[in-house]
Amino acid sequence: MVYLRPVFLSHLSYQTAAVNLPPLLRKLLPFLLAFVLPLVLSYAWWGGFNAVVIEPASGGPYTYAYLEQKGDYAKLPDLAGEVHAALLAQKIEPGLPINVLYSNPEVVDVGERVARTGYLIPEGVAVKHSLAVDRIPARQVLRARLQASPLLAPSRVYLALDRHQQARGRGIRMPTVEIYRPTGSVWRMGELTVEMDAP
Repeated sequence: MVYLRPVFLSHLSYQTAAVNLPPLLRKLLPFLLAFVLPLVLSYAWWGGFNAVVIEPASGGPYTYAYLEQKGDYAKLPDLAGEVHAALLAQKIEPGLPINVLYSNPEVVDVGERVARTGYLIPEGVAVKHSLAVDRIPARQVLRARLQASPLLAPSRVYLALDRHQQARGRGIRMPTVEIYRPTGSVWRMGELTVEMDAP
């Protein structure tokens, strides 16, 4: 009986594959494997390649405890931490985090931007004067959502929402309502939704 050796076994190996690469790519291969590939994988894990979904929807109602911020939106996470601590001190379990942005950063100077940040709470819960409470009624909205890291999601969602509106001859309507839904797992990113009142 005659056994035939597969041709690829006699011709392909890591060494021969590397030799057949262009010289420049052969030099860059260790760098690509050591640095670029981990960055691409991290970006994918953060949800960088996930698609933003934009659709009409019903939003609310939302009851939330908050603090108001005037100035740089970058300070909102710290302020949200104060709201979280204040709710726990009052023995109120914070719900999902919520931001209400009143100023479009594309047209309003940093020092003049106004926003609220806080947490959803059950309707009717009494909150002490250190925090304010407001309610957003049920309404028709344009909702953009993305499963991604909370650090990456806002910029991607607003860019997609702006492009969606520009294609229809409109801009982003303020205020917008942001709610981030964490998954509770380090292996899966949560979902950011941004709601804008429907025209």
